[in-house]
Order: sequence, then structure tokens, then C-alpha cells
Amino acid sequence: MRLSKEQAEKIFKHNLKYIKRSIKKKISLYEPLDYKTAYNGFIQWVQDEDFKMIREIPVEVEVENHLKDLIKNFLIKNAYYVLAEKYIQRIIMNKLGTSDPNEIRILEMGDFIRERLEKEELKKLKTFKEKSKFKTYLTTAVFRLLIDFWRHKNHEEEKVTKHGPEIEKSLHRPLDDPLTVLVKTEDEAFKKKAVEFLPQVLDKLDFKGKLVIQLKYEKNMKISAIARTLGRTRFLTEQFIKQIERRISMEILGGSHEASRR
Repeated sequence: MRLSKEQAEKIFKHNLKYIKRSIKKKISLYEPLDYKTAYNGFIQWVQDEDFKMIREIPVEVEVENHLKDLIKNFLIKNAYYVLAEKYIQRIIMNKLGTSDPNEIRILEMGDFIRERLEKEELKKLKTFKEKSKFKTYLTTAVFRLLIDFWRHKNHEEEKVTKHGPEIEKSLHRPLDDPLTVLVKTEDEAFKKKAVEFLPQVLDKLDFKGKLVIQLKYEKNMKISAIARTLGRTRFLTEQFIKQIERRISMEILGGSHEASRR
């Protein structure tokens, strides 16, 4: 059912004690979250967009059960993002017996694991039954995904060995990096037009888009450092940067070619 803002607000106020009691009861499972931060964060989240989360209660679900699921999913999401970068990395490093967080296989495994955990809004983690610590559940999920990674890696290596020439050929695709597009082009007239056009393209980006381009190309910051600046995981930050770069590349190529024809 779809409730009005007034109905949702009334339900929210009526259930404040239940929300407070429920978060206090569960919070020990979701270390390193603390009660005060989690409670205040949940209250703010529920009130966003005119109580959208309460207004969209499924017809067959009781209000209290709906709130129970909202609280659980909120705690899972926030506990995960607090733990995501360093804790997952530490699990992998301990498993491989290395102390170098920048080792290529550590970064590769970390990206693989976070990508799968974050798929469909943490769908895999939302099966957590709250019968143990969330950290324990996350650790088990990471171990399983490490096995998946090794299987995937072995499978890919077999494919490369068997179909090397075909795969090598398929990898020749347009570059995503807009600066590389400019540097590699042999057409000096086009390059000049593209350089002139670049400020117009960058000006169309929103604040975060401009920020990541500045941090990556002007400040030469690593993806992990940019991720910390944005408050995102390394995987999500990398995907975001790729999207921005593709957009810049397409606009540079399209706009510059059009300008060259005039």
C-alpha cells in the first residue's frame, strides 16, 4: 500500500520506542557500529524523502515487521560499508600470508569480492539471520568468495591458454581514458580541436565528477585515496571514475569531430 506522508509520519512517531529498543538490542551484532550513530542515522534515513521507506509498506506485511526489516537492512548496509575496505583487505592478507596491502593480487581479489558483495544492493549479505556477529558472517562470505575467485581465475587462465590469440584480438577496443585518447591520436588538427573542447566537456560534469577528474589527473591520487575522499568503497569509486571517463571520451570524440568538419 502507499501511505500519505501524514500517515507515515504518524506510524513513525508511534513506533519510535520500538525502533530505539530494536536497534539497542541488535547493535552488539553489528560492531563496529555504535548505538547512538546507528540510531540517529536510521531516524534520519527513515525521514528522508517524506518518509518514503515507511510509505511503501507492502500490503501483506505488518508495520512492525516492515520496520524490523528496514532496521536490519540499514544496520547491514552501514556495518558493511564501515568494514568494507580495511577489514576485507585484512582477511585476504591474512589468508595469503602477506603484509603488503598494495600487492596486485590483494587489490584484484578485493575488487572481485566487493563487486560480488555489493551486487544488487548487498543482496548476498541481507540473508544474514542475526544469529551471530555480522563480522563473522561477513568473514564467511569473504572466504567463500575467495574460493570463487580462485575458481574464476583458474578458469580464465585455462581460457587464455586455449584461446589466447582470439582473446588478444578481442581486447583491442576504444580506450576509456580521455587523456589517452588525446595523446594517442595521430590527427594533429583533431587533437587541437579536442584540447579546445575539453574544458566545455568538463564544465558539464557535476561537482563529484569534476572532483574525481581533478584528484586523479591533477593530484595523481590513487583510487583508494579518492575512495576515502568520496566516502565510497574502492570498487564503487573505480566504477564511478570509469563512467565519467567514458562520458568525457564520447563527448570529446563526438564534439571534436563535429568541430573539425566545420
